[in-house]
Amino acid sequence: MKVLVIGGTGNISRGIVAALQHRNHEVVLFNRGQHRDPPPSDVRIIHGDRQQRDDFEAKVGAEEWDAVIDMISFNAEDAASALRACQGRVGHFVHCSTVMTYGPPFSGINLPETAPLQGESGYGLGKVAADNLLLESHARDGFPVTIFKPSYTHGPGMNLLRQVGGDGSWIDRLRKGKPILSAGDGLNYFQFLSSRDAGFAFTDILGRSNCFGEIYNIVHPQARTWDEWHRAAAEALGVDIEIVHVSQETLIAMAPERFSGLRGNFGHTQIFSHEKLAAALPEFSPQVPVTESVAENIAWMDKHNLIPDSDADDLEDQVIEAVRNLPRIR
Repeated sequence: MKVLVIGGTGNISRGIVAALQHRNHEVVLFNRGQHRDPPPSDVRIIHGDRQQRDDFEAKVGAEEWDAVIDMISFNAEDAASALRACQGRVGHFVHCSTVMTYGPPFSGINLPETAPLQGESGYGLGKVAADNLLLESHARDGFPVTIFKPSYTHGPGMNLLRQVGGDGSWIDRLRKGKPILSAGDGLNYFQFLSSRDAGFAFTDILGRSNCFGEIYNIVHPQARTWDEWHRAAAEALGVDIEIVHVSQETLIAMAPERFSGLRGNFGHTQIFSHEKLAAALPEFSPQVPVTESVAENIAWMDKHNLIPDSDADDLEDQVIEAVRNLPRIR
C-alpha cells in the first residue's frame, strides 16, 4: 500500500513508520522537516506546513493514496482541510484522536468508545470537534475514516513522563539516588503503551472496510499503577528507587505552578476498554516489555541531552523535606 503519514516524526508516528516499513508498505511523510531526528533515508518526504491550507491541500491532493494517517490534526479546521485534500483520493483515512476526549472529568473506569465526551481541555475539545467532523463526513458521504484514541504512548520522540509532571530531571534524580514524589498513594491506574506496539495497530487496521466510521481506543490492555511505572523506570536504569507519597492537593497547595497540571490529566485514574479494538484487530497484542520500551525512551533523551541536572532545581527536595518534617500524631 502507498501510505501517507501527516506528521510522521513524533513519538507515535515513528512507531507507525517503522511498522509500515516492516509490513513493506510504501511510506510517504508530509511535514515541515524540522524534527531533531530525521526520518529513515528511504522514506519520501513532502515538505510543507498543514496550516498553510492551500499548499497542504494542493500537495496532498495531487496524489492518490491507499491510506492516509493523520497524526497532527487538532481541531475541526485541521480535519476540514484534510477532508478537502483527501476526499475521493484515499482508500482509508485514519485520524489520531485522544482519550482526553472522555475527560477529565471521567465518567468511570474501563471506559468504552461510547463513553460520554466530558473532556474540558482545549486539546480534548479540539479533538472532539475534529472527530465529529470526520464522522459526519463518513455518515453523509461515505468518507472512509477510522478514529484511534491513544492514551499515554511512550517511546523515542518525547520525554518519558512521570505522574507529577516536570521535565526529564526525574531520571537524573533516580540516577543520583534521590527520592521522587508521587501524588497520593501511588495507586492511581494508567495504561502505558509503547509507540512500537502502537505503530502496528495503526498499520494493521489499514484497508479494513469494516472499521470505516468506527472509533477505537488504542491502549495497553494491562493497567499499571503510577508507582509500578516509576519502578519500571528505575529497573530500566538499574537503580533502586525511593518514592515519597504526598497528596495531590498538598502538592498543588505547596507549588501550584509545578503541580496544578495533575488535575488536568495524570492525577486521575484512567482506564479505557481495549475490547473493541481487540475484536476488530485480534492479532494486535502489545509485545514490547515495559522496561525495554522505557530504556529506549531514556536512551533517546540522553542522546538529545533532555535530562537536566536535578541539582539545578531543589523544589522537589524542599517539598520532600517539608512533608517529612510535618508534626505527626504518635
